Amino acid sequence: MPTDFNDPISSFLADKSMSVPLGQVLLFAFMLTLCLLFGRHKLGLMVSYAFVFYWGFIFNRSYFIDLLGNTSSGLYTYGIFGFLMAVLAIVGMFKKG
Repeated sequence: MPTDFNDPISSFLADKSMSVPLGQVLLFAFMLTLCLLFGRHKLGLMVSYAFVFYWGFIFNRSYFIDLLGNTSSGLYTYGIFGFLMAVLAIVGMFKKG
């Protein structure tokens, strides 16, 4: 398997950088530590999802708008699927087992 990034998807992901403020990283680590210490693993997964969702698109929204142009369909699609995944995760949190 070659290690160079010839296909467009892997080259798109490899050529990008994303910055996250240190305060948010520390808050994220603190919240996950509390969830693990108190045995709230499902809540920890939801906290992780919320931070990744925020960092992935909302925090870097201007970067994606520059990349995708002035299309709002991508923003709505991302938001709808993110909301649906959060709802499914919350429903899963209430399941016993």
